[in-house]
Amino acid sequence: MRRFFIADPHFGCERFINNFPRCRPHTTDLFASIEEHDEYLLEAINMVVDEKDELHILGDFCYKRPGKYRSRIKCRHVFLTRGNHDPVRASRNVFGEIPFVRHTKVRGIDEDGNPHSLKVVLCHTPMAFWDGSHKGWGHLYGHCHGQREMTMDKGLGWTRRSMDVGVDHIVKETGGFSPLDEEEIFGRFASVVGHDLPSFYPNHRAMQEPGT
Repeated sequence: MRRFFIADPHFGCERFINNFPRCRPHTTDLFASIEEHDEYLLEAINMVVDEKDELHILGDFCYKRPGKYRSRIKCRHVFLTRGNHDPVRASRNVFGEIPFVRHTKVRGIDEDGNPHSLKVVLCHTPMAFWDGSHKGWGHLYGHCHGQREMTMDKGLGWTRRSMDVGVDHIVKETGGFSPLDEEEIFGRFASVVGHDLPSFYPNHRAMQEPGT
């Protein structure tokens, strides 16, 4: 069993066709209809995610009729972290629990060649600080359609353990539409220290003490 992550598929969103430069900035003029868009994206998901795997969708799955698109994904274990465009009642009927924030792990091989895991916090929108960020936990999000990674780098630094796993950022980074697997995410996060270093907190407290 492997874990995969993606955000912002926006299945069935008709307005994408007229607003691709804004909504899908890296796929402008690629699809002639929303149906063509949906079929292509569903195929890209099913091409890499096996029936026994876990697929985490970080919000904005579709505007309506989520069951229609969920039934086309062959993976049995699909988890939705709620986005701002997900119909609440219909999404609950299909996915069950749809929290705003979810915790899980990504697994990979550490620098010593040993299997290792890293906790990650999932949310549709990006955070500056998240549960466990000072412990090295990672953070995955969507919502920004691949347009805010430089903003996040400027604000938090390139050593942050967070990244946009939305469709548009995946296309920009990989050239494809398939969800990112946990090993790739683990490798990215393990290669940086994170921006919320544990040393900040005792140092900050010491600075607040009288006479320092």
